[in-house]
Amino acid sequence: MALIRVETLSKDVLLGLWKIDEVQAIDFLTMKPQLIPIYEALISKYKSLGRQLEQLAIYSLLDEMKESAALSIINHHENGKPFYEGYYISISHTRGYAALILSKEQEVSIDIEYVNNRVERISGRFIRPDEQSASLDEKLINWSIKETVYKYYSTQQLGFFDIRLLPYELKEEGIIIVKNMKSGEQLAVCYRMTPDYVLTYYI
Repeated sequence: MALIRVETLSKDVLLGLWKIDEVQAIDFLTMKPQLIPIYEALISKYKSLGRQLEQLAIYSLLDEMKESAALSIINHHENGKPFYEGYYISISHTRGYAALILSKEQEVSIDIEYVNNRVERISGRFIRPDEQSASLDEKLINWSIKETVYKYYSTQQLGFFDIRLLPYELKEEGIIIVKNMKSGEQLAVCYRMTPDYVLTYYI
């Protein structure tokens, strides 16, 4: 099992991380046979093995985090936002990792990005002129936080430049104030930096 952790962020909010070390679907199904019905009904339809492994990691996290024993399929609204009966849910996956955040009482949002320099080439597409972006870490945080905020405001279909990160001091983990430039609302988004990935979430 490549479960990194499940942690309680507040009395109602759980966050789970999975490192996808598994190389075949059978690795998940042997470890968690309760995933077999969902694999047969849904996940096996994906042609990409990578996509299958990502989905199996998400359902493995869900199995670890939710209260009831039975698993059911995660559905999606027309705008792509996931929903699961009885819960607010947000999911993310990147190369080698999957993340899930879950609450019964409030909207939640999460994003995870593996550390790489590809954002250097495309930073002009998502970083505003009035945002800090001197380092690769700042660019990665900007990208991930905007993905988290976009998911939270999924019905508003925000563009990258509709989201502004206010000035912050870069640390291994912290909170960055983010402004929705359309509505004027501000969110306090949490972030964590590791050598392998950036994780951001809002609760």
